[in-house]
Amino acid sequence: MTQKEVNQQNADKGYDDPAMFGAGTDHADRSVWLIWMGLVLVAVAVLPFALRNADVLRQIAAMCGFDLG
Repeated sequence: MTQKEVNQQNADKGYDDPAMFGAGTDHADRSVWLIWMGLVLVAVAVLPFALRNADVLRQIAAMCGFDLG
């Protein structure tokens, strides 16, 4: 059996196994979750400072589509 045939058989086995099909997406999923957690952490950390400054609070409300006047 040639190396090409062995590679083809191994590739066929990998696609039949659902665990092998999604094995490469773990790292990407973890990265996306870490980015979102970082954004949420920054947003929560900014809130106390935004509430002290009325201009910043108005700008945040305007970005969300609210008019505070």
